Amino acid sequence: MVWVEGEPGIGKSSLVAEALAAGSVPGWDIGWGIAGKLTERLPLRVMLDCLQVRPGSPDPRRAHAADLLRSLRQGLFADGDASATGIELLVGLVDELSAAAPAVIVLDDLQWADDASLIVWHQLAASIGQLRLLLIGTCRPAPRRPEVQELRAAVIRHGGAVVTLGPLAETDVTALVTAMLGSPPGDTLRQLTAQAAGNPLYVRELVDAMVRERALEIGPAAEVSAAGERLPASLAAVLTDRLGSVSAGAAQLLRTAALLGGRFAVTDLAVVLRRPASELAADVQEAVAAGIVTEHPDYPDLAFRHLLIQQALYEGMPAALRTALHAEAARELAAAGADVLSVAQQLSAANKPGEAWARTWLVASGPALASRAPQVGAEILRHELDATPSGDEARDGLMASLAWALLAAGSYQEAASQASRALTVMTDPVRRAETHWVLTRAQVSAGRSDDAITAMRQVLAAEAGLPAEWRARMLALLAMLQRAATGDLDAADATAIQALTAAEQAGDAFATAHALTDLWLTRSIRRDHVAALDYIDRALRVLGDDPGHADLRSFALDGRIFTLQNLDRWPQAEVTLRRAREASQRSGNPDRATWVTAAVLRYWLGEWDDALAELGPDDADAPGLTHSFLRERWSALLLHGVSALIAGRRDERTAADQQLRQGLALPIQTMARLATMLPRRDGEMTLIHQWLPDLVRLALAAGDRPMALAASRACQAEAAAETHPARATVASLRCRGLLESDPDALTEAVAHYRALGPGRVDLGHRHEHVLVPAHRPDLYLAHPRQARREGPGGHRPRGAAPGCLALGVTPAPGRRVTAAARFIVR
Repeated sequence: MVWVEGEPGIGKSSLVAEALAAGSVPGWDIGWGIAGKLTERLPLRVMLDCLQVRPGSPDPRRAHAADLLRSLRQGLFADGDASATGIELLVGLVDELSAAAPAVIVLDDLQWADDASLIVWHQLAASIGQLRLLLIGTCRPAPRRPEVQELRAAVIRHGGAVVTLGPLAETDVTALVTAMLGSPPGDTLRQLTAQAAGNPLYVRELVDAMVRERALEIGPAAEVSAAGERLPASLAAVLTDRLGSVSAGAAQLLRTAALLGGRFAVTDLAVVLRRPASELAADVQEAVAAGIVTEHPDYPDLAFRHLLIQQALYEGMPAALRTALHAEAARELAAAGADVLSVAQQLSAANKPGEAWARTWLVASGPALASRAPQVGAEILRHELDATPSGDEARDGLMASLAWALLAAGSYQEAASQASRALTVMTDPVRRAETHWVLTRAQVSAGRSDDAITAMRQVLAAEAGLPAEWRARMLALLAMLQRAATGDLDAADATAIQALTAAEQAGDAFATAHALTDLWLTRSIRRDHVAALDYIDRALRVLGDDPGHADLRSFALDGRIFTLQNLDRWPQAEVTLRRAREASQRSGNPDRATWVTAAVLRYWLGEWDDALAELGPDDADAPGLTHSFLRERWSALLLHGVSALIAGRRDERTAADQQLRQGLALPIQTMARLATMLPRRDGEMTLIHQWLPDLVRLALAAGDRPMALAASRACQAEAAAETHPARATVASLRCRGLLESDPDALTEAVAHYRALGPGRVDLGHRHEHVLVPAHRPDLYLAHPRQARREGPGGHRPRGAAPGCLALGVTPAPGRRVTAAARFIVR
């Protein structure tokens, strides 16, 4: 990785270009993206340009990625925009490209890059050691927003090089001028070029301007003639003056190109100018010959030679003209079926609502806009809605699209307010139904579940014209909210069954599957995992491979793995994980939603290296990760928790402490913090039986018998809730054995884990809890070698520390720990 920083015009891009020209070889896959103010708020725009991801690309990998991105829509089940999916899709594309050939990614002017593109960079940086990839970024030194500062820190953290370019020395400026003119500068010319303060772009532009104006007399030394007094003094003025060297047609082309950003496609330019691309050839060639734009033999796009040139051209136009040209560009691109981001970029810059074509386009493109660029979309929709007359037929569609965009942007309070206002005037029954849905989702996400339940009940009771499929969907959502907010499982079940009946009558796959997952969850909470498995399997059969319900299918597959783990059906859990990933591969969608689930499964199977590989590098961001059973609803907590568990098993205390601090934001200082999690809330899914035996052991070691007793009782309650004895029952045996120093209970627990066969972390790990009371040496359960043999697969979990299979003893108060009992397997 290389990070090049310096002032504008100092030569960052030129240095990178020269380095690649000298060091790259034919066959390398080189992508170059240019960030700019016009694209800063469009998610993934600079990375898409860099990787040449566009429909119709001659590279089928890039074309497929473009098609997938264009088809993304906000799901009915999960919140959030499509940035997380897009990020993972592009990271996967780079992985595929770099596997085929060495790849180089250059991002120019990172200070203006959109946040999603920065996350892609960060993801790639975290995996740089596993890829044939060179990452190069250029950036101005200040000001930098926090996201860019973190990116620079990541480069340093991963051993990348930071190159800081300063101004040219006077001797270097003299050498540059001499190379350009063939003669060294005279005294007057040196004084003039000194105004550039060592900025090579300013020097080159100033000298070029003097050559164009014939303001130099070239002899043994190059001197300024009388005409040089009329030259513009500022860099911006010099850059703007360069337009005077081209024809009127080329100048018009360049001003239009400046509307599109630092880099632009000739096809887009032809659309905006309403001219065939063939007619632009002469003007394009003239602009290239004048040194204003550049071309690359491997790219169909053109780019301004320096972003300052584009900026000077853009800012040199009167504001009113820029607005009109942006509005025209938006209309022409929309009519040509251009990508939603391209049209949105122009509409946002124009900020000129009120056009009939724009209303029509926004209503049709609202779902895509909410998925791909929700913040920009919400801004455009809000302005358009304000300019739309009250009787216009597009108002319902605009209001609904705005509510969806605000929800996708995470502006939950505003989304709820917008939906509430819209419902007072909306007339279209389908738009009303989906806006009610957005209102409820926004209220839940804002922490107002009681309001959401009230609103849902009101619409179900009062909306006589509610479409059948939306009634079924709302009943399914209401069942989920009843369980989560009140803990009333009976009420949730009754509503879910009502929803299931209505969904089947309406023939709505989403509502049917949603109701079945509601019933799966209540059965899981009741510990009836056999019945839960039947419901989740029915839900998955209903959903099939429909790409429109990928979010709900991901949730259901995650739930099936969870249920199979609770039934100790580990091979089936692995098959389900593989099935989830195969489905993602068939559809071309990323499988990042399975990463945490897979990591947890690998942990229990003793495959710790694989578990850490699923989670990714320690400092890799993980946008889009979800998990359904966290009380805090923060997936990163589980991510850091699994990493901390593995580090603890390996006796890597520093790493474990770091993960815990990152996951909890503060260290766990006392067991009292764990005690607050013991009470089981009504209607809540709990997994505390997984760590209660450890809490019993730690409490006894600390002399806190009341804590150990409370933990044991909590585990006993978990076991009693199981309709079919499974993991909580075995955990309760371990708690009782530890608390009462009872080897018989522990022997029974070990026998259970042994019966599951090889590949489980439990068997080797649980041997460390087998107690040998001082007064019963005859009950010494296993020789250390046996413990080693009976770890997962007859050996320690992969990556385990040699001492992780300890035959440790926690004696009852007042008892002595024997020397034999303290033996540690080495």
